[in-house]
Amino acid sequence: MKLLIVDAMNLIRRIYAAAPEGDLQIEATQARCMTAIARNAEQFQATHVVMVFEQKCQTWRHQMWPDYKLNRPPMPEALTQQLDSISGYFRANGLPCLDLAGWEADDVIATLANKAAFAGLAVMILSTDKGFCQLVNGRIQVRNHFDRFTYDELMVEQKFGLQPSQLVDYWAMTGDSTNHLPGVEGIGPKTAGHLLDQYQSLDNILVNLQQLDSDAANRKAANKLTQHWQTALLTRILAALRLDVPLGINLSDLRWQVSQALSS
Repeated sequence: MKLLIVDAMNLIRRIYAAAPEGDLQIEATQARCMTAIARNAEQFQATHVVMVFEQKCQTWRHQMWPDYKLNRPPMPEALTQQLDSISGYFRANGLPCLDLAGWEADDVIATLANKAAFAGLAVMILSTDKGFCQLVNGRIQVRNHFDRFTYDELMVEQKFGLQPSQLVDYWAMTGDSTNHLPGVEGIGPKTAGHLLDQYQSLDNILVNLQQLDSDAANRKAANKLTQHWQTALLTRILAALRLDVPLGINLSDLRWQVSQALSS
């Protein structure tokens, strides 16, 4: 069995932005989203599909870091007002939709992907969000519909120069401008990648700060981490996707209604 998980707002917002403006922009967006999902489900040979939405609310990340996603462009108001109608359209056409109050879609998707993979399913996450690459393993892949590119373990390593399991530690040091996560000032991608190549994890780096400081090439990074290790750990918590969201669904609820969806 195979599960396709669609990052709903990631797909909808991008397709909406490219749809012709006017009275039928929402209808065009719905139809193009359905076509994109059906095409990816067919290529992946998905037996189960779900669209994961999220409600606009403060989450645990905002409580820990009030600047989370600060200055991110807001969703167009016309689209915001139609989200209930849009999700209703997908449900009416046999496409299960899921959103959980108080939880970001990213955490819901991560939990669902992890549980499905543990149960033996192959999982494809349809999203352009690089944050999902931390989940990639032998059973979980991430598909960028717009660039026609799929991240598996090899592709993640080629793109980032790191294993999927190292990405959260990487962002802990570099920060993440997309989500306005702080990281450690003065440590960029090259330095973070170099340190992880040497020590494999942020924990090992922090344990070996004295050794790092004795190496002239690493002294600057050692000083930065000595001063800002708490920020690095905070950023790691924020960047790590949760795997413990209480989903309250059964796999049978996500069965892909192929013929009905393709005929819509």
